[in-house]
Amino acid sequence: MQTGMLPFDPKLGYPQRQKVKINDKAYDLFYRWNHEGFAVLKVVRVEDSSIVFNGKLCNKNPYEVKDPVTHETLFVILPWNVDQSNCEVWVFW
Repeated sequence: MQTGMLPFDPKLGYPQRQKVKINDKAYDLFYRWNHEGFAVLKVVRVEDSSIVFNGKLCNKNPYEVKDPVTHETLFVILPWNVDQSNCEVWVFW
């Protein structure tokens, strides 16, 4: 199993877009701060523009990110320290 942290630049704040490569696949990450007071992350697989995750980030609550067709787990994200100024999200694959 490999691990890393998803890119987020606190200087940019919300919203922001980042690119990341996980397990030899490219993904676009879209971070935004919801008007109800929580962070939302959308993960889009670049090769086919499939949305593989779109949800609320809750501290210390892991999420399995799955292929929308096969339902195979692609990777797991673990929001670790998410607030209005920072978004530390660990990824495991």
